[in-house]
Amino acid sequence: MNRWQGVVGWVQQRSRLLVAVLVLLTLASLSGAVRVGVDNAVDIWFPDDDPALKAYQAFQEEFGNDEVVVIGVHAPDGVASPEGLATVRQITQRASEVQGVAKVRSLITTPSIRGGLGTLQVGPVVGEASTASDPALISAAVRDDPLMRQLLSADGKTTVVLAEMEAMDDIDARRDAILGELRATLADHSVHYAGIGVIYAALNEASTQGAAGIMAASYLLILVLLWWLMGRWRPVLLTLGVVGLGAVWLLGMYGAAGRDINMVTMVMPTLVLVIGVSDCVHMLVHTAAASQTLSPEERVRQGVGEVFWPCLINTLTTSMGFLALTMATMPVIRDLGLFCALGLMTAFVCAVVVCTLMARRPGFTPLLRPQGWIQRCVDSLANLAVERPVRVLVVAGGVGLVACMGVTRIVVDTYSIDFLDAEHSVRQDSDRIESSYGPYTPLEFIVERADGVKDPQTLRAIAQWQRKMEAAPSVGWTRSAADIVTRLDAVMSGQDVGEVPQNETALAQLLFLYESDADAEMDRFISGDGTRARVTVGVPMESARGFDSAIRSLSSMAELPPGTTLTPAGYLPLYVRIMDHIVGSQLSSFAMAFAIIFILIGVLFRSVRIAILSIPANLLPVLCTLGLMGGLGVRLDVATVTIAAIVLGLVVDDTVQFLYRFQVESSRSTDQIEAVRRAVQKVGQPMTITTVVLAGGFAVLGLATIKSVAWFGLLLSTALVTALFSDLLVVPALIVLTSRRTAS
Repeated sequence: MNRWQGVVGWVQQRSRLLVAVLVLLTLASLSGAVRVGVDNAVDIWFPDDDPALKAYQAFQEEFGNDEVVVIGVHAPDGVASPEGLATVRQITQRASEVQGVAKVRSLITTPSIRGGLGTLQVGPVVGEASTASDPALISAAVRDDPLMRQLLSADGKTTVVLAEMEAMDDIDARRDAILGELRATLADHSVHYAGIGVIYAALNEASTQGAAGIMAASYLLILVLLWWLMGRWRPVLLTLGVVGLGAVWLLGMYGAAGRDINMVTMVMPTLVLVIGVSDCVHMLVHTAAASQTLSPEERVRQGVGEVFWPCLINTLTTSMGFLALTMATMPVIRDLGLFCALGLMTAFVCAVVVCTLMARRPGFTPLLRPQGWIQRCVDSLANLAVERPVRVLVVAGGVGLVACMGVTRIVVDTYSIDFLDAEHSVRQDSDRIESSYGPYTPLEFIVERADGVKDPQTLRAIAQWQRKMEAAPSVGWTRSAADIVTRLDAVMSGQDVGEVPQNETALAQLLFLYESDADAEMDRFISGDGTRARVTVGVPMESARGFDSAIRSLSSMAELPPGTTLTPAGYLPLYVRIMDHIVGSQLSSFAMAFAIIFILIGVLFRSVRIAILSIPANLLPVLCTLGLMGGLGVRLDVATVTIAAIVLGLVVDDTVQFLYRFQVESSRSTDQIEAVRRAVQKVGQPMTITTVVLAGGFAVLGLATIKSVAWFGLLLSTALVTALFSDLLVVPALIVLTSRRTAS
């Protein structure tokens, strides 16, 4: 009896104690698991000390929360009609009563500058009691006032009501509830919703409720495939029970640490499923293959003990690969690495204990079919690798080259709304608002001048810059303090079009008149110390790369006075910054995982040759997966950033199983080719079973409405299938060739 069979025997002797421990751990984990929420907000992707995040937080402290819910209102007879204005007023009033909404801007509430010399008025043009005069007042204000004009479409039939969220530390936790109340309040109106927060709420919902049905279908297919391949229900239920316990323990640790699920970490239970199913299948199949002359306890000791070490190596190498993700710059990637490593270790312990205790009972091991189609396919692949190793490696090399061509086409970008299906209501609402009203996404800039921005030269430069931007086809509108000044100048001078006065005294008088009015909102445009001016530009909803291009293009149009700086601000520059973290996290996580995994394989197997032989077979699935991404146009984004490291961590498992069995068979025979055949015969069937089951189950995720889930499932299925062929063809072919060269 080897040492690992002794470990299994120790587990058998303490079955009652270990069952009690499992129950207590599960109950404790449930309390943590129920606290896990969903959070896909942008700041979860950044370290707390990231300069871009700090700049965003400073902007919010100075000018308030820039997260706005855009409510699109369409009136066939024109928004300025009595019916249209009544609808806008009602929507405005109801939205302002929603808890969590700081302020609502609309045609009803936006301060308009009107009157003339000695009769200057600043405030909404429509009062609570206004009736017949509303359309005329609104039409005149929209025509003359730039701040009012931004709220109405060119044809006058669509307007937007802007519900500005309160600046709160827990906005990500409260956003869904606020939006839910807002939708319920306006349920009797035909309106459309858009905005960054609306997209995040939809992603949160799709990450939980939307993906739940697809995940359930995936697990159901895995169950059916396991039953078909194992021939019995009991080992199937045993396997899924182990996986379920592992997932509960993982989520319990995650919730206890105060973490929420997001588009990256939502794959953690799936990864535990992969490892848990693989370990259970190997343990149960080897137990079933043990001699029937042994007692049930001895068969379990022999079967589980025989694969204990390779399964432990799998767990250690995969866990260390995931721990390498803790070197990434993005906090969510670090969380994924840490908690996946912990989850995989606990899942292995769970598999050993549960399989050891249950496999000795009648009917809890699979029915083996030595001459079945699986074994015949496995034997055929082994014969091909042994008899034609050069051809196998040439074909594998060709596949790798083609995959490399696809890798070169990968685009680093992230596009949050594109994670949603084209038929999703949020995506359709966004398209409707952009087509009828125009670009609605606010892009913020800060113009800063040490001696103050309330001077003619700076404000005139801002006004000229705004005119240039508004001439660009991709810009819907612009907004700044210069709009207020030019409108004031027009009203006070009685002209149709105003300008920023060149005289400092005249400018100071205009600003004094405006700021002395109770309805004035200059603090929305200029900081309290007067050194920073806010310029907001309406741009189309875009990907991070598209926003980056817009920021560069619009910034280049500015011609500001010497000593004045222009800085992109608000949410969008932070969103663009994600691309830098994606590239850095992908490169650092994969490089670290690669080094750790293969060094660990060499140490645990005590063989440099084994470590070298494992590299090509595991790089090929990674290349094929990334090549498929490039060929299909799948972006390397916040949802797929970890795909290379995850694939590497998963596909190495079967390689370890095969190389361990080959090492055992080599110690029993000097014939390396025969050792390869016997190794394939021993582990080929459970390797194929796990691949067929998991690849089939994950392929179902391709039907998910949220694209990150769909692509994850399809890419993981591709990786698993490619890994199986690599392990049954490439590794044996390499062993045969190196053995022949050594012998010669």
